[in-house]
Amino acid sequence: MRRLALGIAVLGILAALLALGGLDLLRDPERVAALYTETGPWGPLVFLLLFTFLEPVGVPGVLFFVPAALVWPPAQAFLLTWLGALGAAAFGFAFARWLARDWVADRLPARFRRIDERIGERPLVSVILVRLLFFLAPPAHWVLGLSRVGFGPYLLGSAIGYLPGIALVV
Repeated sequence: MRRLALGIAVLGILAALLALGGLDLLRDPERVAALYTETGPWGPLVFLLLFTFLEPVGVPGVLFFVPAALVWPPAQAFLLTWLGALGAAAFGFAFARWLARDWVADRLPARFRRIDERIGERPLVSVILVRLLFFLAPPAHWVLGLSRVGFGPYLLGSAIGYLPGIALVV
């Protein structure tokens, strides 16, 4: 029952953001950059919270990368973007594992189970490769959340796998 309530709460927050036009703001990097600068010292925290909770549900990561590069010096933009990507990865993984794992696991095709077994044999390398290939794609968070990969290897693999892409974009 708690899982259902949490899922409904998350979906409700996202629906409210959509209904109030909150996601329209994210389409304009200059407006987003203004949001981060107008919030003063809270700007990085606002950035991290938005990135963490919106990217896993489909808001493109580039809508966070570009404003970060406009607002902060390169090293700070890189660090904040990397931390935001890790927050998004953790949230997407936890959401998939905690709310959907049991239900989805019973419905997965046999092919996914075989892939899951392979991923389970070398979880760190598998996560790094997934991140290098699919970067911040939300389905990558969800699929890995449904896999046998533990949270530690998942987060470390994501941290390593994100580095080249974030460095390139920022």
